[in-house]
Amino acid sequence: MSESSSVKKYTILALATVGIIVVLVSLSSLFETNMAGYYQVKQAAVSGEMSIRSTPGVYWQGFGEIYTYQISDMNYFSKHDEDGGSGIEAAPIKVRFNDGGTAEISGSIKFKLSLKEGDSLALHRDFKGYHAVQQDLVRQVVTEALMQTATFMKAEESYSTRRSEFTALAERQVKEGIYETTSQEYKRKDAEGNEFIERIVNVKTDKDGKYVVRKPSPFQRYSIEILQFVIKDIDFDETIDKLIAKKKEAEQQKVVARANAERAKQDAITAAEQGKADVAKAKAAELVEKIKAVTVAEKNYEVAKFNRLKADEEAKARLIKGKADAEANRLLVSAGLTPLEKATIAKETSIGVAAELAKLKFPDNWVIAGGSSKTGEGPNPFTALGLNSFYDLTKKMSADGKSSSK
Repeated sequence: MSESSSVKKYTILALATVGIIVVLVSLSSLFETNMAGYYQVKQAAVSGEMSIRSTPGVYWQGFGEIYTYQISDMNYFSKHDEDGGSGIEAAPIKVRFNDGGTAEISGSIKFKLSLKEGDSLALHRDFKGYHAVQQDLVRQVVTEALMQTATFMKAEESYSTRRSEFTALAERQVKEGIYETTSQEYKRKDAEGNEFIERIVNVKTDKDGKYVVRKPSPFQRYSIEILQFVIKDIDFDETIDKLIAKKKEAEQQKVVARANAERAKQDAITAAEQGKADVAKAKAAELVEKIKAVTVAEKNYEVAKFNRLKADEEAKARLIKGKADAEANRLLVSAGLTPLEKATIAKETSIGVAAELAKLKFPDNWVIAGGSSKTGEGPNPFTALGLNSFYDLTKKMSADGKSSSK
């Protein structure tokens, strides 16, 4: 192969390679892809006409210039680098309060850009790119709002009593704009009696009580929405930190003193109530003893009363019984023995006589002679033995006893 043929071949190969590269480069300028969560501003290559692409997908670029914006994003202002490598400044924002104290404020704001074509094009014309929107718009608006809010209060107030008010007022100024202010001065005395001038700054209001906006917020101009506004920390300077520490210590001492006073008060109340309780307890014990004594006395009285009544009744019963016995005896004496008593005496007499007769010993053999020829009766054995006379004597004695009882 000749030298000229080789040169021609390499030239064609080089031109083909360049052509391929040009085509590939051209292809990247012919089409563009918009990702979800973003919108793009296209400036036409020849006419310079501006247009917006807010939906995800591939579209015709035609060698035009493309600018990409994130629809919703965070902007950090903090000591810690939280920009995620975007290169956007994330340092804390320094402010000065109306008492001269300074602080570095850390926090974040989450915002959302408008998808209306007019707002998007106006934002691009004014800032020429998303990085400038983050750095020159969002951060600057937040910085101005925080600095203006700090003038409405003392450093110590933003730390304690007005912390939530500070955050709310700063967010409103980011959204609505910078408020007009009014100020008043008052003569005050410190704890040592020294006089000083205190300057109080307030938001100016109109006749309807609404805040007067001195400088409208760019967020309203471009319809930027605030999704979240957070103040994480207020880092005061050394002087304010010492002042806050002293006030905190004084407040703690007040709390301790107040707690001690309250405890002493409660102890006094407790002691008084305990004393009342002890008195009531002693009175209750005395009352119990008194009730017991009264109960015993009443019981003894009732027992004595019962015994007396019982004795009276027993005496009356004995008297009545005695009278009854006497009357019965009198009646018996006057009326003589009753038939039953007569029968009883006769029975007992007969039984006694029989018993005595049973004791007598009669002879085994004995002869009875005599008798009366006139009557024709034979001899009486009882007469012979003398028993008849004994019987008559006994009968007479029994009759004499009855007569004497009459």
